[in-house]
Amino acid sequence: MTAFSACGTGVSVVAAVVLLAGCSADPTPDEAPAAAAVTSPLARCEPLTDEQITQAVGAEELTSQLTPPTCVWNAKTADGETDLTFAFSEQDSLLQLWHRALQDGFETEHVVLSREALGTTITANGFSTRDPRDPGSCAVSAAANGTLTWHVQNRSHAPRPDPCAAALELASLTIVLAP
Repeated sequence: MTAFSACGTGVSVVAAVVLLAGCSADPTPDEAPAAAAVTSPLARCEPLTDEQITQAVGAEELTSQLTPPTCVWNAKTADGETDLTFAFSEQDSLLQLWHRALQDGFETEHVVLSREALGTTITANGFSTRDPRDPGSCAVSAAANGTLTWHVQNRSHAPRPDPCAAALELASLTIVLAP
């Protein structure tokens, strides 16, 4: 599976999540390893609050299926239903994601994300990815102590509401919380 394919309905973004194994004092061969610890809150399907997501996409109703490493929300808006996918990886670089998108035939465009927080401007380099076969689908990936990706897909496959504007807004909000 490539970084920007799958899910039968079109483009979906999938990224790996790194888990660190827990430690115990003197493990014996028969002991199960200690519980794994996630190194970033972004990897726990907690990039934003439901309220932030609802507001960013103009949702009237939001449901979630949060199963790391893939975090999925369904937003019901006045224009129909939109699927939102969030992925975070501490291992993939932005350049690796860019190359995978190009190899898969997606249109890419460099973006700089920025957001004001605590009296300073936080910025991150990133890119948007569009599937030329689906104007209702767009993803925005950014560098944030790893890589994060928000993918927005209108179920109607219509270009409105603008999936890139929603993905860019979600990614911009997320960089504020990046560790």
